[in-house]
Amino acid sequence: MVVVIVTMGMFECTQCGLCCLGISEIVRMDRQISKYGFYVKNEVVGETKAVLVTPEYRELFDTNHSIQAEHKTACFFVRKRTDGKFVCTIHPNRLFICKDYHCCTARISKNDEEIGRVKGKFSLVTMDETLKNIWLESVQKQSKKSREEIISLLHDQGYLIIFYDGE
Repeated sequence: MVVVIVTMGMFECTQCGLCCLGISEIVRMDRQISKYGFYVKNEVVGETKAVLVTPEYRELFDTNHSIQAEHKTACFFVRKRTDGKFVCTIHPNRLFICKDYHCCTARISKNDEEIGRVKGKFSLVTMDETLKNIWLESVQKQSKKSREEIISLLHDQGYLIIFYDGE
């Protein structure tokens, strides 16, 4: 009998920027009220909120607009740091839609290397053909599997899956 410990983790952002690069149609800078003060609007639900650019990112906010030039749909407040990671310059004050967003509900690894992500309940993103086949046949076609059953199934095939809380 294999004992599987159900590992639940808190979502950890990798700062890849993908969530912010295509959201400008939803999250819009409504108007500027001071040098670092803005009203931001969620166009879907009509939520408007006053925000401030975080002091630690003000220089980056002022000097780096390359992301908006490269990605026309990028959020007005996202910036790329010199280490290649993306930051939200209003992170502590961001809208609820941004606070609630997780790019994935689970990550799957094998031999300590991430090889897949689960979006939503059952959408798998991976290049690993074996994992794709296992997922399609044993998870998507049998959608009533619990997290514990999915963890056990993948563990038996040499994979580790970590689900994130709050999903």
